[in-house]
Amino acid sequence: MDGVGEAVMSQLSALRNASGAAETVGLSDLVIADFAARDPTLVSAIEEATAYQKEIVAEFGHEVLMQDEATLVKSLQADLINFYALETVNPYVAIAGRGPWVITSHGAVLHDNGGYGMLAAGHGPETVISAMSKNWVMANVMTASFSQLRLIQRLKKELGPRGACPFEKFIFMNSGSEAVTVGLRISDVNSKKMTEPGGRHEGKPVKLLALERAFHGRTDRPAQISHSCLKNYEDNLKTFSERDNLLLVAADDIEGLQAVFARADAEGFFIELMAIEPVQGEGNPGKCVEREFYDEARRLTKEHGSMLLVDSIQAGLRGQGCLSIIDYQGFQDAEAPDMETWSKALNAGQYPLSVLGMTSRAAELYVVGIYGNTMTTNPRALETAIAVLERITPQIRQNIRDKGVEFVDKLKALADELPGTITKVQGTGLLISAEFDPERFTVVGYDKLEVWCRRHGLGVIHGGENALRYTPHFEITSEEIDLIVDITRQAILAFS
Repeated sequence: MDGVGEAVMSQLSALRNASGAAETVGLSDLVIADFAARDPTLVSAIEEATAYQKEIVAEFGHEVLMQDEATLVKSLQADLINFYALETVNPYVAIAGRGPWVITSHGAVLHDNGGYGMLAAGHGPETVISAMSKNWVMANVMTASFSQLRLIQRLKKELGPRGACPFEKFIFMNSGSEAVTVGLRISDVNSKKMTEPGGRHEGKPVKLLALERAFHGRTDRPAQISHSCLKNYEDNLKTFSERDNLLLVAADDIEGLQAVFARADAEGFFIELMAIEPVQGEGNPGKCVEREFYDEARRLTKEHGSMLLVDSIQAGLRGQGCLSIIDYQGFQDAEAPDMETWSKALNAGQYPLSVLGMTSRAAELYVVGIYGNTMTTNPRALETAIAVLERITPQIRQNIRDKGVEFVDKLKALADELPGTITKVQGTGLLISAEFDPERFTVVGYDKLEVWCRRHGLGVIHGGENALRYTPHFEITSEEIDLIVDITRQAILAFS
């Protein structure tokens, strides 16, 4: 162990000695020392954790940290309603993070691949934090700013490799779900025009169309088209239990898609909007839509008079190193959707920002008064996105594609090495999942596969059907992929 390794291990030892019993053991000391020698972000994270632990003791007292880890987690969240099942809550308290590394209150180190796709720039991206930390005027879209022009220019450049940006107007919101909400407001305007007296679909009932296992957000109308979560809503929410407005089609099922629109004509209903995730992020992580299916969706929605929304909230940049589906490999000459949404990687997980891009058709439908937002288009949010786009170099774009292929190949090799364990591996760019045999493994639950990985140094989130979802930072190395695959291997063996 070199001098750097000895220094970080000394700091971690002090963290561990100043805290109670831990269930999260994290990465081994040898692995930590090895990566510390080559990755300064790990060294910085440990240094920051050491400093922050002293601040915690000064504010809350030493006895707080001397609680065992599980008790501390519960006590910190005792007065909170957690949106998620308790068995999915991380078993540790994170007190510092840099790059892919997280340091816990009890001195464990994890390599983080969770974050629901927001950790594109890793923890603590300095250029992004520096940009957003300036003293920007607190204002919204009612006040013009140069930040607005800067981000629009960068978006049009990012979305213009085909020669010109097909999106004419943009709306900036907070969460990704809110961007989808605004898109659905615009499609609602179109729906009213289509179904009111004298409209093409006069008097027809209205339905929405989405992909099976899709996820588009938690707010009301996005939740209505989020098949991956719909059962829970229908079981517990009165308004959802009474609705019958969602049509579903399997991704890439062209015949099924055609049948849905034929049914609409035969039964007399109007399909207001079709939503597509270019790469599914929640219900079927890593599944990329095929060009032929997209083209048919574009054709049928136009013929029917409905809107096509592409939801790139999780896939933007992460999927193929570009923001929009129109720049995916093989899609460069595809017709643009009416609307497309972006967030997550675009805000680096640092400041709530989402974007709705609109073609002229969608932009012309917007009516003042159908939506509003206090924080919309504020300079701090816009500058955060500008900093993100400016740090996405050609090398990072290529790394997303290359390391995505490498990651999938190595997980498939692991599946071959341990037959009967991993039943499916898929991925597009750095949005990847491994599905496990449900007869042998349970991913979600206390002391199950997901939690085991977290306790042993791998930050990861479940997704799909009994699967682990990997969404690492964009500058991931081959050595980091090997580490992730090795911990996944250890997890499989622990339950075999």
